[in-house]
This record gives sequence, C-alpha cells and structure tokens, in this order.
Amino acid sequence: MTTRRAVFGLGSLAAATALGLAGAAQAQSTDPSFRLNNRSNQTIMEIYANSSSTSDWGRDHLGANVLPPGQSFIVRLPNGQCMNDIRIVLEGGRNIDRMQINTCELTDINYP
Repeated sequence: MTTRRAVFGLGSLAAATALGLAGAAQAQSTDPSFRLNNRSNQTIMEIYANSSSTSDWGRDHLGANVLPPGQSFIVRLPNGQCMNDIRIVLEGGRNIDRMQINTCELTDINYP
C-alpha cells in the first residue's frame, strides 16, 4: 500500500521562491488529487491545477465556492496526471503559482 504524506507550503514572500517538504520520501502513487489547506487569514477565491504539459490553467476547481481561512478543499485530478502546475487566487486578486509539482507524491498542500 502506498502512502502519500509529503506536505508542501505555498507561502507568500519567503516561499515564493521555494517549497518546503516535510516527511520521508514515499513510493509514488498514481493518484494526483490533493487537499488544499487554507492556513492563512485570507480567503482563497480560485484554485487551478492542471497538467504541467499544457499551457493553460484549466478550470477553477472551486467553481462558485471560495475557501475561507481555516478550511480545506479536495482538488480532484485525473489518475496518472502527476506533474501539475497549481495557481491559487487570493481575495484581492493576487496569484500564487507553483510549477511542476508532483502531486502524486503528496496528500496536502498548505497555504501559506
């Protein structure tokens, strides 16, 4: 049984240039879905996650919803689509982008 436990941070200025990884490396799964945890004091207005092999962000996974502070949202992606680009859009319109994240190797993405 494969367990994905790596946690990446999507922080503001300090993490704009780096992602932090916590936990031991695990065998890779083919399930790229992940839980986005909003640990900030800002509402997340939109979440995009699409294959790194395409140039467009795809659809907003939140749709008509938002992700308030302290809440989580499961982003469902097609099985086997492991390398993904992720964009979150904060209240006020600021974008946080992370490119080429292997979401098959993690279960949670935390902002910040």
